[in-house]
Amino acid sequence: MPFNASSQSTEADQVAVLILDHMSEVIGELNSVSFDLTTTFDEYQYEYGLVREFGEHEVYMVGPNKMLVHTRNHKGHRGYWYNGETVTYYDYDENNYSVLIAPDNIVKTIDSLHYAYDLDFPAADFFYPTFTDDLLNNFDEVLYLGKKKVDGKECFHIMADREDMNVQIWIDNDAMNLPSRFIIKYKKEEGTPIYDATFSNWQVNPNVPLAIFEFVPPDHAHQIFYAPKNFYSEQ
Repeated sequence: MPFNASSQSTEADQVAVLILDHMSEVIGELNSVSFDLTTTFDEYQYEYGLVREFGEHEVYMVGPNKMLVHTRNHKGHRGYWYNGETVTYYDYDENNYSVLIAPDNIVKTIDSLHYAYDLDFPAADFFYPTFTDDLLNNFDEVLYLGKKKVDGKECFHIMADREDMNVQIWIDNDAMNLPSRFIIKYKKEEGTPIYDATFSNWQVNPNVPLAIFEFVPPDHAHQIFYAPKNFYSEQ
């Protein structure tokens, strides 16, 4: 979620803050985690306007510096392997890969890859230790809207709103308080596009083999240079 605007004052519901803080504390204390994320999102295309696209993501994380992401959407099947030193990006359809130098923890790596390569990782904001503060600092309202059912599970419903964006989050009403679903509405973009994501198959502190975070090139795979977004303008 691109929380890149700042509000001078926020109307914050203390119940919402309490729930968000507990969710963040639980996530922050996990030694390892895996989950699936199903997404739908509106993408603007010149010929047709907004077109609804779909994605499926499989995510594994261990400790502060191991991550594996498999993404399947209209752009194809891609994988990202982060081993604490490098991120390897692999395109299954093209059978090519690129190795990128990365910082020494997951959050810094996500920030670095977004800044340098415009790479976004599914639901990354929920893993930032500053998640609650980011909402409070960048939205005019953060409100608790009560308990709602999401896919048969009771969830806490929280909304964050500002002039150009509305974010709604559903958090499981159980001991773990993990996120269940979130929706982002871009209110000032043409057609008011929506990003809708649903979590499933949460595994808390699974025993994940560290070998899965090391990329092994398939036969006949080609290593390519993945240029940062400002590379050519700086030449």
